[in-house]
Amino acid sequence: MCAGQTGGSDRAPCRSGQHRGNVSQTQEERKAETRARLLAAAADLFAEQGIDAVSVDAVAEAAGRTSGSVYAHFGSKQGLLLALLDWWKDSVRTVLLAEVAVSESPRGQLAAVWENVSGPVGPTGDASTRWSLLEHELWLRATRDDEVAQVIRARDADARRFSARQLAGWTAAVGARPTAGPDELAVLVRALLTGLAMQRRLEPDTVSDDLAVRGLSALLGLADDAPPPPGSRSVESSATESSDPTATLTSGATA
Repeated sequence: MCAGQTGGSDRAPCRSGQHRGNVSQTQEERKAETRARLLAAAADLFAEQGIDAVSVDAVAEAAGRTSGSVYAHFGSKQGLLLALLDWWKDSVRTVLLAEVAVSESPRGQLAAVWENVSGPVGPTGDASTRWSLLEHELWLRATRDDEVAQVIRARDADARRFSARQLAGWTAAVGARPTAGPDELAVLVRALLTGLAMQRRLEPDTVSDDLAVRGLSALLGLADDAPPPPGSRSVESSATESSDPTATLTSGATA
């Protein structure tokens, strides 16, 4: 006990900041957890119900927090949406990179990308399905909200530049002969993946996994047998110096 609490003069003086470091760290961890919970809840609700149909109160309730926490972390529903754009990009790319890295064959990488972009057929709670639906919701919102549109355009422009550089390295590493140059190819890969994924959700029987992979292979100029170039150790190792082939494909899917 310290002086001033009991009136005794022989007590040590209080040190109000003695444990502040540990308390502060705990508070930061709680803030980070709350922010992550709010973002995850918003992503799910926006994908399932549409952005305009979801209220701040609904997001807070789904996250197990109060609506005041949404305003404290993001300022508004719009602020939450803009923060979600950054979180969405990093989260989806991380998942795809992990999945694609499992395969060493070019066609296996294409199959892994398609599997993660398309998700299972039918209305499920699968993460890839929610993220794809969320992307469409964000695009729709961007057509009506210039602030959101500016953020998406800037994000997409950076992703296309990155994807173009990576595609150039990846196609060279696997001996592919793409139908367009890197800049155009970055646009085409994303468009094909997005279009096929949406068509599959609306008409599952029209888009098989094999069709999607064959379409990507044709666009990227990947031969049916697709052997590694002479002297290359593997797809990953041959492209290490110039690009990361897994990042190439995922950036095209999540640009």
